[in-house]
Amino acid sequence: MNSCYLHLYVMAFSPILMIDDQDLGFFANFLGIFIFVLVIAYHYVMADPKYEGN
Repeated sequence: MNSCYLHLYVMAFSPILMIDDQDLGFFANFLGIFIFVLVIAYHYVMADPKYEGN
């Protein structure tokens, strides 16, 4: 590849590949909240008396 074409390729796709600290913070918070909700849902299902054995 020519150097000019490589530079144009990097300039065209760099906004897609770049993640700034605000996006990373949002992703970390979203992932934490999602996992927390999954843990609460798991405990809610496992503590439900309808699903207990004899």
